[in-house]
Amino acid sequence: MRLRPTLFGLCLILTACGSVPTTPATQHSSAGSQSSQIAKQKTWVAPIDRADERVTKKPFGIFITPQNSPVQPEKFKGYHTGTDFELLPGETPHAVTVRAACAGKLIYKQTVSGYGGVAIQRCTLNGSPVTVLYGHLSLTSVDTPLNQDLKPDDRIGVLGTGFSSETDGERPHLHFAIHHGAQVELKGYVQTKEELDGWVDAETVLGLSL
Repeated sequence: MRLRPTLFGLCLILTACGSVPTTPATQHSSAGSQSSQIAKQKTWVAPIDRADERVTKKPFGIFITPQNSPVQPEKFKGYHTGTDFELLPGETPHAVTVRAACAGKLIYKQTVSGYGGVAIQRCTLNGSPVTVLYGHLSLTSVDTPLNQDLKPDDRIGVLGTGFSSETDGERPHLHFAIHHGAQVELKGYVQTKEELDGWVDAETVLGLSL
């Protein structure tokens, strides 16, 4: 008779232990995972507003010739090393802000043949160094001193006026390119797919839906 209360008590204890909720721990793990994903997403951001809408002529890797180019007249030939972001209807170039896509130092800002104003940033992608080129800028709008650190979304400058020295005679747009390695690379086109492997598809890095 004395065993019954003892067994009954053990059952109550075991039942109580078995009913300890585990949901909060799962929720905490899920929240931590989401925070990690958000932090990862913020490592790289689009260099221009409404980026998905702007890639309408020259995406990364397209093979361009004077005959097939969506831009006429065309003076270039080869695989496109960057992604071109076009003006949207009603915009003027100097009203379009270009921002840092990643965290890193501004290592270059000059006028370059084929681009006009160019700024280049040194960043990290998947643990490896890359250089990030922003082409066809109004160079006078790039106020950041060389070797100064930029954070994602920091202002770099504005687009250059089309068909002027600010864009070296090209239409107003942003040529955005990511190149493997820490050295400055200015090529806008290369002649072989093997050479193109030296660049990264920015559309994939930025997660654009084209």
